[in-house]
Amino acid sequence: MATIFTLMAAGTVALNICLLFCIAMLFNKKWRDALRISVEAHGRLIIFILVLGSVAGSLWIEYFANLPPCVLCWWQRIFMYPTLLISAIAIIKNTKFVDIADYILALSLLGAAVALYQHLLQILPQGSLIPCSATDECAIRLVFEFGYITLPWMALSVFALFILIAALGRGK
Repeated sequence: MATIFTLMAAGTVALNICLLFCIAMLFNKKWRDALRISVEAHGRLIIFILVLGSVAGSLWIEYFANLPPCVLCWWQRIFMYPTLLISAIAIIKNTKFVDIADYILALSLLGAAVALYQHLLQILPQGSLIPCSATDECAIRLVFEFGYITLPWMALSVFALFILIAALGRGK
């Protein structure tokens, strides 16, 4: 089980590097335009593959690693799982990414806020965040890889990339 969590954390590091690279691309007009064209062409598929992996990972954690989701994990799922359906339907119906970008953006912003809160709850000293106490199940750090990766950080990384992709895919 530890090996799987390490692999998931390594994937998260790769996702973080990709996100930072994409953000750096935004500062150059030529690269930004190339990134926007790429998102318009492949955004639905990128979102679908990432969210499919995220959903599979969350279900694996619950049913095979036997780690039941806490309340904040459920909220993150509430914002993550519909993205799978939206992107799958968009691919099947050949819907343009610009037509689903706002839905992806809204769900991802809310999911990222919950994931960030839970990550901070697990990282900061006890009692730093209100209203949740550091003794609640949401504050229990079940995974801590590479000195910063927790389960909520994994979700936050995916949500952050969705936010970037959706913002670029909204059109001009």
